Amino acid sequence: MSLISLPSIEYGEAPASGPTLHGFQESHCTKRAAELQAKVERLRALLQEAEERLRYEQSRWPEIGEFVRCPLTGFFGQVTNIRPRPHGRPWVEVLLYLGKDMPGHTTIDLYENWELMDAPEQDTQFDD
Repeated sequence: MSLISLPSIEYGEAPASGPTLHGFQESHCTKRAAELQAKVERLRALLQEAEERLRYEQSRWPEIGEFVRCPLTGFFGQVTNIRPRPHGRPWVEVLLYLGKDMPGHTTIDLYENWELMDAPEQDTQFDD
């Protein structure tokens, strides 16, 4: 008779895993580690949500009245017309923006070479 009793194993059955430490093996050893793990999971969820919103914002079509700019020429203006296409980005037509209280007097097509931008800030340098 031995001092250590071993559990019996049936043929074809896998042996049980080693001894457990009363459920502590799967959990964190300290409260601080558990808090940090929870924080990491929360931040990962926030990051995933932010990445989804970023993908949407980068791929969405402009709306009439929004500002877009052409990265090649630097021209920018307010969208006046959007022409959907079966493949690729829509073509946009803009009213050129020249400055405060000076809207452009002509429209140009940026075709598919445009990117969304924030509206230009009002220049208060010349206000009295």
